[in-house]
Amino acid sequence: MKVNAFIASRLEELDAYKKQFENVFYFLEEDELFFIPRDEKWSAIECIEHINNLNEVYLPQLTEVCKKKNASQKELIELSWWQKRLRNMMSPLDHPKSKKIRTRTKLQPRRIQNPDHKISAQKVMENFISDLSQLEKIIRIIPESPELRNTRVMSAAPPIKFKSITALEMLIPHIGRYLSQAERILSGGNVEKQAKLKNEDLIFPGRD
Repeated sequence: MKVNAFIASRLEELDAYKKQFENVFYFLEEDELFFIPRDEKWSAIECIEHINNLNEVYLPQLTEVCKKKNASQKELIELSWWQKRLRNMMSPLDHPKSKKIRTRTKLQPRRIQNPDHKISAQKVMENFISDLSQLEKIIRIIPESPELRNTRVMSAAPPIKFKSITALEMLIPHIGRYLSQAERILSGGNVEKQAKLKNEDLIFPGRD
């Protein structure tokens, strides 16, 4: 694949996730964002928090990779079998080749790690938008250079390291995966709230 085509496709994917986020989540009230429907463990905002948690692991390292000097450029990019498989695995669960993956404890919502921890929905969303902007810059730089895309960064499961292009191929679909999960949770919450309006004796879980 031509490098320019690769970059364009990943930026287009990222832009679609940004629009999904803005259209579906950005203007919701906190009670909607924090609501946890039955049979769910996370709220919609906690899915976005999880995206941020994984980005916290990789974006600082990938930003440093971008600062390397005298990196050569190459017109073509060829993804390995593993890189393609990882992208498929991390895609939304309605993708035919996606896989359910157990979330490491340190990447789970902070409420689960510490029941007394409270998060700000506004801060979570601000961090999400900021990370998307940083990721967009990284996508424009790393794929251009064989040296940069083959530089290894520490994964979320030390001491395992990934090539930086592998990290990108995981991070981008991971955003879509958890935005889709957040949207599913939000839809479930709306269904339950409608049920409660019809039967006021029903009690549903919430933020606390």
